[in-house]
Amino acid sequence: MSLPLIRLAIGRTNGTAHLGVLLNGAQPLTACATHSPDLQPIGENTAHGLCQSCTRAWLILTTESHSGGEPDFRPAAGAGKSAAAHRPIPGHLLGYCGKSLDDRASTARRVCVNCSRLSTVLDAFRSRAGELVRPSGEPCHVDDSVLWAPSGRGNLVTGHRRDALVGTSWCAQQLSGPNADASQECGVCRRIWQEAEVTRQTYTLPRARERARWWHQRQDRDLDVFDDHAGALQVGDAYSLSGCAETHHVVAAADRIRDSHRDLVVYLPGGDRIADARVHCDRLVAVQRPSYVPGAMRQPTPRVP
Repeated sequence: MSLPLIRLAIGRTNGTAHLGVLLNGAQPLTACATHSPDLQPIGENTAHGLCQSCTRAWLILTTESHSGGEPDFRPAAGAGKSAAAHRPIPGHLLGYCGKSLDDRASTARRVCVNCSRLSTVLDAFRSRAGELVRPSGEPCHVDDSVLWAPSGRGNLVTGHRRDALVGTSWCAQQLSGPNADASQECGVCRRIWQEAEVTRQTYTLPRARERARWWHQRQDRDLDVFDDHAGALQVGDAYSLSGCAETHHVVAAADRIRDSHRDLVVYLPGGDRIADARVHCDRLVAVQRPSYVPGAMRQPTPRVP
């Protein structure tokens, strides 16, 4: 019988949560090898912080490998040739140990101890847990209908819509995460979001559609094509990533440097629509970037008003 991955913690309402399974319906087994008889299942929308090792284990279990292929080991970002090799998380320029990685393969013989440890622990977890119900990874495009909880999670009844480029709700509240259990929507958020959506459909979508057609006509001419991490994406780029068949044209991007994720507004030619995208900064993406000839006319980049 396949076992689903669940959240386990000692405290019911707060503390550190771990990912794992219940063996025989009662024995907790975590992906990071944390042992405690007091671990018990908890809900999805709680105030727990997720264990860092379990966070990386989640990415390892849920992300498909990069379509262009990936080496077994990469060096840390900015490290020399003699530095330790790191095992990359599939589809990411991020090591099993949590370090950001370079986009080249490593030739070093010495392997990061922390990468090796998590790899060994995760292999043992898979062996004991058996077949797992493969969870879905982080969604590539943000669902417009998802409502978020405010920081502090004081009011979970009212959900808020999130302004991707600002990082707060449309009514300017700090947010802690999605709130699937919200029974009503903040009226201020909905009103401002509807006004912004009219602007998107009236001005942003036609301009993005026109640029995508121009892009397709270029084919591979005057385009630099390379692999990089999502944190390096710029307005005007197009990119693709594992687990999603769409080509994403970046219309706008948030400049919150310290965040773990990159918030983007993208145009999706397949669905002919504008969407918000929230991508881990260390996600491995295939980038297409215009290489303009000096003196040539530059195609204007659509901007979100």
